[in-house]
Amino acid sequence: MITFKSTAKQKFRIDYTKQFVIEQLFADPKMLDVHVEKIRSVYKDASDNFIRNQIDHIIIKENAFNEVMKYLVGLFDFNFDQEEVNSFRTKLKESMKNLNDAQSDDLAKKLIQKGLIFKVLAKDNKIEVTDEDAKNYLEQYYKTTNNSINEFLNNSQRFDEIKDIILEEKITQWVIGKFKISLTIQNILNRQVAVNENTPNNNQPSQGK
Repeated sequence: MITFKSTAKQKFRIDYTKQFVIEQLFADPKMLDVHVEKIRSVYKDASDNFIRNQIDHIIIKENAFNEVMKYLVGLFDFNFDQEEVNSFRTKLKESMKNLNDAQSDDLAKKLIQKGLIFKVLAKDNKIEVTDEDAKNYLEQYYKTTNNSINEFLNNSQRFDEIKDIILEEKITQWVIGKFKISLTIQNILNRQVAVNENTPNNNQPSQGK
């Protein structure tokens, strides 16, 4: 994983029995466009309905993950290395031109917080990615896109970057699956919907007005 200059000190133990209820979904339109392009690049003949269902799934998962991350961040004290924050800010502003200084600073710190927490989760729960995992991922990528993967297989640094990408996705899925998360949108569903198998799916209408 990426080596950070910033540090995190855990103050409280993680309560994996904690339950999260999402009452409102948030989605960045720019990020939705990015997700749509990624889906179309993989599923070239995908119907609009298929893409819409995939996007709905992504939005729910991202909101669930963000809700859990808010909780996890509160369990740690962070000491940010300013040089590292500035480096993250520069990269963010290169890829997201509309960010102002305050926004890029806030997002840079959130990315560093996530990276530091992920290191703790990976170590404590023995979450890892092997070379074989990376090779299987690249082979699937090649089969799906027909794009060359030699630059990754023949360059150790690029290969490690792929392992980091897989590990981040693996930890993200682990986080979402570990906690009890349900979705309640009163104005639309008037019921709770389980986000993962840890949360009972309660399809009974709520008693509230």
